[in-house]
Amino acid sequence: MDERHRRALELWLSGLPPETAQRYFLLLDELCRGLDVSKHEQFGFLRLRAEFETSGEIFGCTLEELRDAVAERLPAAARSRHSEPATPLEALRRDVTAKGHPDFR
Repeated sequence: MDERHRRALELWLSGLPPETAQRYFLLLDELCRGLDVSKHEQFGFLRLRAEFETSGEIFGCTLEELRDAVAERLPAAARSRHSEPATPLEALRRDVTAKGHPDFR
């Protein structure tokens, strides 16, 4: 990323409230991990992904670089997915991994 793009990105990030930056980071992290947004289109994830990719083009960076830039502004605890309670789906996955599927016990 060149210096002009870096300055534009820093200016954009400086205006984000910490809570918004954390939400952006978590969403960007999911996108970078390979979240299949087509399965969640009813929630508008395709549009969000397109907006983040456009932001990446505006700032001259990839989604990963955009995620990392947002992460730099957050404390370590806010970058951790474990700082928030597990979603019901995450809890179910954890239980199935640890104990096996309830239908097959």
